[in-house]
Amino acid sequence: MADIHDTLVEFDILVGEVVTLSPLIRRITAPNPSAFTGPGTNTYLVGHGDDVAVIDPGPNEQSHIDAILKATDGKIRWLIATHTHEDHSPAAKPLQEATGAEMIGVPFHEHHEHLDETFVVDEPVQEGDIFKTDSYSLRAISTPGHVSNHMSFLLEEEMVLFAGDHIMQGATVVIVPPHGGTMWDYFESLDKLKGMGINWLAPAHGHILDEADKVVTELKAHRVSREEKAKQVLREVKKGQIKELAPLVYPEVQGDLIYGAKVALYAHLQKLVHEGFATRYSEKHWIMGEEIYEIVE
Repeated sequence: MADIHDTLVEFDILVGEVVTLSPLIRRITAPNPSAFTGPGTNTYLVGHGDDVAVIDPGPNEQSHIDAILKATDGKIRWLIATHTHEDHSPAAKPLQEATGAEMIGVPFHEHHEHLDETFVVDEPVQEGDIFKTDSYSLRAISTPGHVSNHMSFLLEEEMVLFAGDHIMQGATVVIVPPHGGTMWDYFESLDKLKGMGINWLAPAHGHILDEADKVVTELKAHRVSREEKAKQVLREVKKGQIKELAPLVYPEVQGDLIYGAKVALYAHLQKLVHEGFATRYSEKHWIMGEEIYEIVE
């Protein structure tokens, strides 16, 4: 373990190339960069030979699929999706057709925008399930928040958590309430990871992160700070549409990320209603309840 601890976080992200991160982990980054995916989706290959697990196969981009097939010699045991957004799982179907691998993940039974309906699980995953070979064990850890069917996977031999979109490097995760994601679930999922002994976080977007407990603590503190800002704005303006409140809560956000800020604010407001701080009186309007405000303060 010591010989990979000093080097795991140092590898550059190289789109389309196989990067060896440890004796058990390789990474191929898909060519789908954007404001929301960073350099692209990280696909992780765990293990070698006939027992390779492909975590977050990525978008249905032929060059990415070809790179995965070449790196695994067409031998894949499991195609594992942390969740079924379009940048994470659509490559699984063509990879399954080419290799016969099993699709592993948490099914999402409702139709929503940006969800991949081609990912049909062969084995639904539950908290604590272990996918074990002679060389590694992957343990499923339920981490809803970003979406309700989000599952992270812990490589127990190296204590690396494949965190999907639960934790990203260089950006905060968007919580997507219409897809079942909630801010209170996200907070609970962050708290669950602390103290587990995780050495590194392997996100689906961005670089490997070390000091996992510190990362989790800082992420939650940032979210709490933003929540306090939302409360402050509500106290000042009393009511307003999300499009009116978002620039006040996220004054630094510009360009393509404004949409993400509105979605994030929706999640924060949903939590404030859940906790009794705010009241929603239509689908698009939010107002702070005066009576509840007095109780909270």
